[in-house]
Amino acid sequence: MVWNSYPGPGYRLAFRGGRPEVAMTGKGGWLRGNSLALAGALAVTLASSGSAPAAAAGRRPAASVASLGAGQTGPRSAVPWREVGPGWVLAEYWPGRYEWEAKPRAAAATLYLIDPAGGRYRLYRWPVTKNPPFLVDWSGDKSRALVSSSGPLEQVVLATGKISRFRLPGEAQVIAYTRPSGQGLLGWRQVGSRTQLARYRLTGELAKVLISDTSTIAAVYSSKGSALAVGGPHGVLLVSNRGGVIRALSVPGVRGGCAPSRWRNSRVILAWCRAASCSRSRLWLVPVSGARPSALTAQRGRRSPDPGDIGAWQVRGRLYLQALAPSGIARIFRQPANGQVAAVTVPHTAGDNWILAARGPRLLLAAEQDPCDDSNTSLTWFNPVTRREQMLIRTPHALAGVLGAVPYGQPLAPIFFAVGCAGASTKRAGKPGVDIADLRQTSSATRSAGDACGPGGVGKRLRGGVPARH
Repeated sequence: MVWNSYPGPGYRLAFRGGRPEVAMTGKGGWLRGNSLALAGALAVTLASSGSAPAAAAGRRPAASVASLGAGQTGPRSAVPWREVGPGWVLAEYWPGRYEWEAKPRAAAATLYLIDPAGGRYRLYRWPVTKNPPFLVDWSGDKSRALVSSSGPLEQVVLATGKISRFRLPGEAQVIAYTRPSGQGLLGWRQVGSRTQLARYRLTGELAKVLISDTSTIAAVYSSKGSALAVGGPHGVLLVSNRGGVIRALSVPGVRGGCAPSRWRNSRVILAWCRAASCSRSRLWLVPVSGARPSALTAQRGRRSPDPGDIGAWQVRGRLYLQALAPSGIARIFRQPANGQVAAVTVPHTAGDNWILAARGPRLLLAAEQDPCDDSNTSLTWFNPVTRREQMLIRTPHALAGVLGAVPYGQPLAPIFFAVGCAGASTKRAGKPGVDIADLRQTSSATRSAGDACGPGGVGKRLRGGVPARH
């Protein structure tokens, strides 16, 4: 699945022999299998965006209509486009099982727009398949969805259901829409031994190489789209949308690399970094001015229940952290003023919960069961104080469920890591490992945030805070 809060985060999948090998998501879907998956999803606030989808489709939006109630489902024509904003979520749901699973099941994938009350609007439905497409991103002007599949990339006009298809040149992979309105695409490509970040047109042509040699493709646009935060070996790189590095933002004591989570505001980037390759990840607030960064979370030791922080959300004066274990399990902690973290449990889940966004007193979660087994993913709002849930999409047992979820608002950076599970089947075998990804290593194994220093096994990609499966 690709999740974009944040995605992310989704990315285009490279298929070989009918199965995805590299997923360039999420911010936002999740993927299962022997491949690298991208994801990214770390948002504390949701920003407003521009015009409604109907306007972008060349038509004036219809008169505003009342939103659906919780649990109700309506057609595309009932969407109150002018009201779409913070609290709304674009999500893809597929009640099937992949063709390489023991008991595959074909099903139709559906793209839903979900309102803050929990009402769902059916925007598009794909044909029945055992290999569904993956939601990659939602344009900042609210009008379009970017979708990855085994063939060309797809762009869906949400107000009409019209689809256009295109490919990026060569082996280039898509990461997300550009900001603020999504009039272009952010992607990456391999040129010899170099990994490049580049901007592409919506028809697929290369528009501009943004950075000619980067150690990671973890990148996220500012809300205005004039600059990107890109991960680096000792901090964060501030990159211009016109191309070139504006400024290298060093983080003190970091030798194991940094990756951006999101832009906290126009002046500060939230990033997660590792002091050394085997250190647990820690969150930093990095000013774009070049001023000295400040630590948001403490350096976790091996006795800490927190395996390493990769995201943070402020909810009614409380700081909630997204932590990632070496096994790929996503956990939630609350950090009081004294810095002693406390685990947050979510009822009716198996403890593997990804935060996609925060709004008011609630967190938007993608909850799955076991990353080392066939599992299903549901989408829910959760109040960590009252522990009350509002289920948006509940997935039946043993079905894939939510493949991607992109909350409206500030884009999230993809997170790259690989997960291996001891004792798993051959297709999922490998040593647990998590590290900040270096795309030059993706032909073998990529690790992610956590304790383990050995190479990862099974790849996993996240977008917007939810994992993608294949």
